[in-house]
Amino acid sequence: MRTRFLFLVIGLLVLSQWRTWLYYIAPPPDFSQGKVLLYATDWCPYCEKTRRLLKTKHIPYQEYNIETSDVGREQYQRLDGRGVPVLLVAGEVIRGYHEQQIKSTLDAWQARQAKKN
Repeated sequence: MRTRFLFLVIGLLVLSQWRTWLYYIAPPPDFSQGKVLLYATDWCPYCEKTRRLLKTKHIPYQEYNIETSDVGREQYQRLDGRGVPVLLVAGEVIRGYHEQQIKSTLDAWQARQAKKN
């Protein structure tokens, strides 16, 4: 009985973290090629916040409207997008508007870009 309970607990822990495990087993594709890509819609207020943040930080980016771009929609789906915005920064995927995470990721990206030049 105790062994079953232990396997049940371990199984639940593994299942609850399946996305993390899957990320390490099969990381999302990097369509950015070292650049910044935004997957968004026209009507999303968080997409607009993300656009403003990118503009205030003077970050060049390419945007795909997932409702009108077949290429953008296909990439968005392959990145396991379930909401907007989805930001792809040199291979790192940020789902949703998380200002601090976006800023720190962009700061690190800008530092890497400055070292290249």
